[in-house]
Amino acid sequence: MVQETTTEKIPAIAKRIFLPVLGIALIAIAMRFLGFFPELVVLFILFVFILPPLLYLALKKIADPVPLWVSPLFAVIILGFLYTGIISSDNAYENDLILFALIFLISTFAVIGPYPFFEKKIRIQNPWKLFPFAAFIGTALFLIATMGEIYAGRPWPAFFSSLPLTGWILDDLANLLQVQGTVYAFYSHVYRTLWACGFYLEIFIIAVVYYAVLARLCPAGTGQEQT
Repeated sequence: MVQETTTEKIPAIAKRIFLPVLGIALIAIAMRFLGFFPELVVLFILFVFILPPLLYLALKKIADPVPLWVSPLFAVIILGFLYTGIISSDNAYENDLILFALIFLISTFAVIGPYPFFEKKIRIQNPWKLFPFAAFIGTALFLIATMGEIYAGRPWPAFFSSLPLTGWILDDLANLLQVQGTVYAFYSHVYRTLWACGFYLEIFIIAVVYYAVLARLCPAGTGQEQT
């Protein structure tokens, strides 16, 4: 067998790097074209392509396999930050960026959460390849939810309008407990926190389905594992 030389490997490596970078660049250009601020574009790229695999690999350094309770624990901590407003700024724009970053971080932990259960069942073992799709859905869902009608000074809409999978649970719970006035009041911390809870569950469900499909289509043990 003829071994590949270093010169022959360079085009393959360059191709593997060039295509993802090109895709990220096109997404960034499209977001700027749609009117998103540069800082938001950076956050989007960071929380879709970089942070999910980095966080998971860091957690594996601490505990391998990663316990299933770790992701919900960090999500609860972030929810506490959202409810109390400990991490905030007097500048409205900076405050929005902090809110976006916290919600994106919740999405990241929702993507990571179910993966340890499926890790040994999926042939593709590289988190840099696995996580971006689910992370993209999570961040895109949040960005879509923030677009549209402005509710300044008016009650917030039903959770189901932006969380089709889990929003109805929160709406029914608010109706059952007769706390609609408190929950849907403008700038309600309760609404923001409950929405983040529903968002976490929504992305968690999507991630479970995504990994389950991969485990079905690319089961471990049917071929050489990708690293």
